[in-house]
Amino acid sequence: MIDYGLLMSVIVAWAASSFAWRVHPPDTFDSMVSALDVLLVPGFVGLVVGRLSTLALDDPRAIGSISDMIVIRSGVEFWPAVAAAALMVAWSARRSNVHPVARVAALAPVAMVAYGGYEAACLFRDGCYGPPTPVVLTPDGLSTPMLPVGILMGASAIAAAVLVRWLGERGWPSGAIVSVAVALIGLILSIGSIWLPKVGGGLSRQHRTSIVITIVAGLATGALLMLGARRATGRATP
Repeated sequence: MIDYGLLMSVIVAWAASSFAWRVHPPDTFDSMVSALDVLLVPGFVGLVVGRLSTLALDDPRAIGSISDMIVIRSGVEFWPAVAAAALMVAWSARRSNVHPVARVAALAPVAMVAYGGYEAACLFRDGCYGPPTPVVLTPDGLSTPMLPVGILMGASAIAAAVLVRWLGERGWPSGAIVSVAVALIGLILSIGSIWLPKVGGGLSRQHRTSIVITIVAGLATGALLMLGARRATGRATP
Protein backbone atom coordinates (compact mmCIF):
# COMPACT_ATOMS: atom_id res chain seq x y z
CA MET A 1 0.00 0.00 0.00
CA ILE A 2 1.40 3.40 -1.00
CA ASP A 3 1.70 5.99 1.75
CA TYR A 4 0.60 9.04 -0.24
CA GLY A 5 1.18 11.41 2.67
CA LEU A 6 4.81 10.35 2.95
CA LEU A 7 5.18 10.42 -0.84
CA MET A 8 3.87 14.00 -0.99
CA SER A 9 6.25 15.00 1.80
CA VAL A 10 9.21 13.65 -0.17
CA ILE A 11 8.02 15.48 -3.30
CA VAL A 12 7.74 18.74 -1.34
CA ALA A 13 11.24 18.26 0.08
CA TRP A 14 12.63 17.58 -3.40
CA ALA A 15 10.83 20.59 -4.90
CA ALA A 16 12.04 22.87 -2.09
CA SER A 17 15.66 21.78 -2.48
CA SER A 18 15.48 22.10 -6.28
CA PHE A 19 14.11 25.64 -5.93
CA ALA A 20 16.88 26.55 -3.46
CA TRP A 21 19.44 25.15 -5.90
CA ARG A 22 18.12 27.29 -8.74
CA VAL A 23 17.87 30.47 -6.67
CA HIS A 24 21.36 30.13 -5.14
CA PRO A 25 23.43 27.46 -6.92
CA PRO A 26 25.90 25.94 -4.45
CA ASP A 27 29.57 26.81 -4.74
CA THR A 28 32.24 24.23 -5.71
CA PHE A 29 30.29 23.27 -8.83
CA ASP A 30 32.28 24.47 -11.84
CA SER A 31 30.20 22.54 -14.33
CA MET A 32 26.81 20.84 -14.57
CA VAL A 33 26.67 17.96 -12.13
CA SER A 34 24.05 15.25 -12.23
CA ALA A 35 21.30 15.94 -9.71
CA LEU A 36 21.05 12.17 -9.34
CA ASP A 37 24.63 12.06 -8.08
CA VAL A 38 24.45 15.16 -5.89
CA LEU A 39 20.99 14.97 -4.33
CA LEU A 40 19.17 11.70 -4.96
CA VAL A 41 21.95 9.21 -4.24
CA PRO A 42 23.03 10.72 -0.89
CA GLY A 43 19.37 11.13 0.06
CA PHE A 44 18.60 7.49 -0.76
CA VAL A 45 21.68 6.21 1.08
CA GLY A 46 20.78 8.34 4.09
CA LEU A 47 17.24 6.98 4.09
CA VAL A 48 18.46 3.37 3.99
CA VAL A 49 21.04 3.91 6.75
CA GLY A 50 18.51 5.77 8.90
CA ARG A 51 15.98 2.98 8.49
CA LEU A 52 18.55 0.27 9.23
CA SER A 53 19.64 2.18 12.32
CA THR A 54 16.06 2.25 13.60
CA LEU A 55 15.64 -1.48 13.06
CA ALA A 56 19.01 -2.22 14.67
CA LEU A 57 18.03 -0.25 17.77
CA ASP A 58 14.38 -1.30 18.05
CA ASP A 59 14.07 -4.72 16.41
CA PRO A 60 17.32 -6.23 15.05
CA ARG A 61 15.48 -9.38 13.89
CA ALA A 62 13.56 -7.29 11.35
CA ILE A 63 16.67 -6.13 9.47
CA GLY A 64 16.45 -9.02 7.03
CA SER A 65 12.77 -8.43 6.28
CA ILE A 66 12.04 -6.36 3.16
CA SER A 67 8.49 -5.66 4.32
CA ASP A 68 9.77 -4.19 7.60
CA MET A 69 12.42 -2.17 5.78
CA ILE A 70 9.98 -0.39 3.49
CA VAL A 71 7.56 0.71 6.24
CA ILE A 72 9.43 4.01 6.48
CA ARG A 73 6.89 5.84 8.63
CA SER A 74 7.51 3.43 11.48
CA GLY A 75 10.87 5.08 12.05
CA VAL A 76 14.03 6.52 10.46
CA GLU A 77 16.89 7.62 12.68
CA PHE A 78 17.51 11.21 11.62
CA TRP A 79 21.13 11.75 12.58
CA PRO A 80 22.57 8.49 11.19
CA ALA A 81 20.73 9.33 7.96
CA VAL A 82 22.29 12.81 7.89
CA ALA A 83 25.76 11.42 8.56
CA ALA A 84 25.45 8.81 5.80
CA ALA A 85 24.20 11.38 3.28
CA ALA A 86 27.04 13.77 4.18
CA LEU A 87 29.61 10.99 3.74
CA MET A 88 28.19 10.20 0.30
CA VAL A 89 28.45 13.87 -0.67
CA ALA A 90 32.04 13.96 0.57
CA TRP A 91 32.89 10.80 -1.38
CA SER A 92 31.43 12.23 -4.59
CA ALA A 93 33.43 15.43 -4.01
CA ARG A 94 36.70 13.51 -4.00
CA ARG A 95 35.82 12.06 -7.38
CA SER A 96 35.40 15.64 -8.65
CA ASN A 97 38.68 16.83 -7.09
CA VAL A 98 36.78 19.10 -4.67
CA HIS A 99 37.55 19.33 -0.97
CA PRO A 100 34.95 17.12 0.77
CA VAL A 101 34.20 19.56 3.58
CA ALA A 102 33.81 22.44 1.11
CA ARG A 103 31.31 20.38 -0.90
CA VAL A 104 29.29 19.45 2.19
CA ALA A 105 29.30 23.09 3.31
CA ALA A 106 28.11 24.24 -0.13
CA LEU A 107 25.20 21.79 -0.07
CA ALA A 108 24.26 22.36 3.58
CA PRO A 109 21.74 25.17 2.88
CA VAL A 110 20.08 23.10 0.15
CA ALA A 111 19.78 20.12 2.49
CA MET A 112 18.36 22.36 5.21
CA VAL A 113 15.71 23.67 2.84
CA ALA A 114 14.83 20.09 1.88
CA TYR A 115 14.42 19.20 5.54
CA GLY A 116 12.32 22.30 6.10
CA GLY A 117 10.06 21.35 3.21
CA TYR A 118 9.62 17.85 4.60
CA GLU A 119 8.67 19.12 8.06
CA ALA A 120 6.26 21.71 6.64
CA ALA A 121 4.60 18.96 4.59
CA CYS A 122 3.19 17.50 7.83
CA LEU A 123 -0.11 18.72 6.40
CA PHE A 124 -0.02 15.77 4.00
CA ARG A 125 0.96 13.28 6.72
CA ASP A 126 -1.69 14.27 9.30
CA GLY A 127 1.28 15.00 11.51
CA CYS A 128 0.88 18.72 12.31
CA TYR A 129 0.62 18.18 16.04
CA GLY A 130 1.57 20.53 18.84
CA PRO A 131 0.29 22.21 21.97
CA PRO A 132 -3.46 22.97 22.07
CA THR A 133 -4.35 26.45 20.84
CA PRO A 134 -7.69 28.25 20.42
CA VAL A 135 -7.59 28.46 16.62
CA VAL A 136 -4.99 26.98 14.28
CA LEU A 137 -5.19 23.45 12.85
CA THR A 138 -7.15 20.43 13.96
CA PRO A 139 -5.41 17.13 13.03
CA ASP A 140 -7.58 14.38 11.56
CA GLY A 141 -9.23 12.27 14.23
CA LEU A 142 -8.94 14.94 16.91
CA SER A 143 -11.27 17.68 18.05
CA THR A 144 -8.71 20.00 19.65
CA PRO A 145 -7.01 22.69 17.51
CA MET A 146 -3.22 22.52 17.77
CA LEU A 147 -0.27 24.72 16.95
CA PRO A 148 1.34 23.11 13.85
CA VAL A 149 4.82 22.55 15.22
CA GLY A 150 5.92 20.79 12.03
CA ILE A 151 5.19 23.87 9.93
CA LEU A 152 7.04 26.09 12.40
CA MET A 153 10.01 23.71 12.36
CA GLY A 154 10.00 23.76 8.56
CA ALA A 155 9.94 27.55 8.44
CA SER A 156 12.72 27.71 11.04
CA ALA A 157 14.88 25.28 9.04
CA ILE A 158 14.47 27.38 5.88
CA ALA A 159 15.32 30.56 7.81
CA ALA A 160 18.38 28.78 9.23
CA ALA A 161 19.41 27.79 5.69
CA VAL A 162 19.30 31.45 4.63
CA LEU A 163 21.49 32.33 7.63
CA VAL A 164 24.00 29.57 6.83
CA ARG A 165 24.17 30.72 3.21
CA TRP A 166 24.81 34.28 4.37
CA LEU A 167 27.57 33.16 6.75
CA GLY A 168 29.22 31.31 3.89
CA GLU A 169 29.17 34.45 1.77
CA ARG A 170 30.70 36.32 4.71
CA GLY A 171 33.72 34.05 4.51
CA TRP A 172 33.15 31.57 7.32
CA PRO A 173 35.38 28.48 6.91
CA SER A 174 33.73 25.38 5.48
CA GLY A 175 34.11 23.38 8.69
CA ALA A 176 32.34 26.08 10.70
CA ILE A 177 29.56 26.26 8.10
CA VAL A 178 28.94 22.51 8.43
CA SER A 179 29.01 22.56 12.22
CA VAL A 180 26.73 25.60 12.56
CA ALA A 181 24.26 24.03 10.11
CA VAL A 182 24.20 20.88 12.23
CA ALA A 183 23.84 22.94 15.42
CA LEU A 184 20.90 24.94 14.02
CA ILE A 185 19.00 21.87 12.82
CA GLY A 186 19.75 20.15 16.11
CA LEU A 187 18.38 23.15 17.99
CA ILE A 188 15.20 23.15 15.88
CA LEU A 189 14.71 19.43 16.56
CA SER A 190 15.50 19.83 20.26
CA ILE A 191 12.87 22.52 20.69
CA GLY A 192 10.28 21.09 18.31
CA SER A 193 10.52 17.61 19.83
CA ILE A 194 9.09 18.95 23.07
CA TRP A 195 5.65 18.98 21.43
CA LEU A 196 5.98 16.19 18.86
CA PRO A 197 4.19 12.88 19.61
CA LYS A 198 6.28 10.25 21.39
CA VAL A 199 5.80 6.85 22.94
CA GLY A 200 6.06 6.72 26.71
CA GLY A 201 7.24 9.39 29.10
CA GLY A 202 10.47 11.36 29.08
CA LEU A 203 12.54 12.43 26.11
CA SER A 204 12.55 10.41 22.91
CA ARG A 205 15.79 8.95 21.57
CA GLN A 206 15.90 11.52 18.76
CA HIS A 207 15.25 14.32 21.24
CA ARG A 208 18.14 13.27 23.49
CA THR A 209 20.47 12.80 20.52
CA SER A 210 19.53 16.18 19.08
CA ILE A 211 20.33 17.95 22.34
CA VAL A 212 23.77 16.31 22.53
CA ILE A 213 24.54 17.02 18.88
CA THR A 214 23.43 20.64 19.22
CA ILE A 215 25.83 21.20 22.12
CA VAL A 216 28.74 19.39 20.44
CA ALA A 217 28.21 21.13 17.10
CA GLY A 218 27.88 24.52 18.80
CA LEU A 219 31.15 24.00 20.66
CA ALA A 220 32.81 22.80 17.44
CA THR A 221 31.65 25.94 15.63
CA GLY A 222 33.19 28.17 18.29
CA ALA A 223 36.44 26.21 18.27
CA LEU A 224 36.73 26.32 14.47
CA LEU A 225 36.06 30.06 14.36
CA MET A 226 38.69 30.68 17.06
CA LEU A 227 41.19 28.51 15.20
CA GLY A 228 40.48 30.38 11.96
CA ALA A 229 40.92 33.74 13.69
CA ARG A 230 44.26 32.64 15.17
CA ARG A 231 45.51 31.49 11.79
CA ALA A 232 44.43 34.77 10.20
CA THR A 233 46.22 36.71 12.94
CA GLY A 234 49.35 34.61 12.47
CA ARG A 235 49.40 35.26 8.73
CA ALA A 236 48.89 38.98 9.29
CA THR A 237 51.78 39.22 11.80
CA PRO A 238 55.08 40.09 10.03
